[in-house]
Amino acid sequence: MLRRWNDVWNDFDQTFAWMEGVRRQMDRAFPAPAFGLDLRASRGFPSTNLYDAGSEFVLRAEVPGLSEKDISVTVNQDVLTVAGTRESDAPEGYTAHRRERLPVRFSRSFSFPSHVDLEKVKASVKNGVLTVQLAKAVEAQPRQITVKAE
Repeated sequence: MLRRWNDVWNDFDQTFAWMEGVRRQMDRAFPAPAFGLDLRASRGFPSTNLYDAGSEFVLRAEVPGLSEKDISVTVNQDVLTVAGTRESDAPEGYTAHRRERLPVRFSRSFSFPSHVDLEKVKASVKNGVLTVQLAKAVEAQPRQITVKAE
């Protein structure tokens, strides 16, 4: 017996629509934070921008709620590693009624295409933004070459 293609595609559409409905119900019934999962880690927490400023590389990372004591910055050869921890912030003697800011632990590494001067690395945190400045090694910095007319 021959079936028309429209019937076949309608069957596919109905099946996938049913599967999408089941997935939505599962997401509502079992939200990820209830099991202690932190979805920010899968997206790359903290959000960062890394750019080349000519004589140095600059990394800016959003680290809300973290202070300089909570963040660790290390450079090994040409790899920068940013790590940190935010603990639960319920005051002593109180229980949390609602907790949306979960404790978080993160570690991200970034490699650079050229050598960095380890002695000139600077890091600071202000208003929830971590800024790391990594000066390029002298041999890796761009040089201006003058052109002479002959």
